[in-house]
Amino acid sequence: MREATREMEYDLAVMNPQTPPHAAELSLHQTLKRVEDYVREEPTKAVVVALGTGLVLNLLPTRMLAGVTASLATRLLPPVLLGLGVLKAFEICCEKEDARVP
Repeated sequence: MREATREMEYDLAVMNPQTPPHAAELSLHQTLKRVEDYVREEPTKAVVVALGTGLVLNLLPTRMLAGVTASLATRLLPPVLLGLGVLKAFEICCEKEDARVP
């Protein structure tokens, strides 16, 4: 496991020599490597899992979920924008008062 981590770090350093790899980036690459190894070792199981996942995602009521999300967003957008406008106006007023005070 340590050798695989070192190999990943080396690969990332070669791809991006200016900045060291972030821990999340290393974790993602390790996970992708494990998935790739699993698919190479167990191709039949990987295909069955992919088909099952696709079937479950196809059965989800995506139109209903998208409709609910859009409806919620349109109802919440005006109050959020109003609040942000009031906050920005307050910031502008405070900046002008700070500039006046010697």
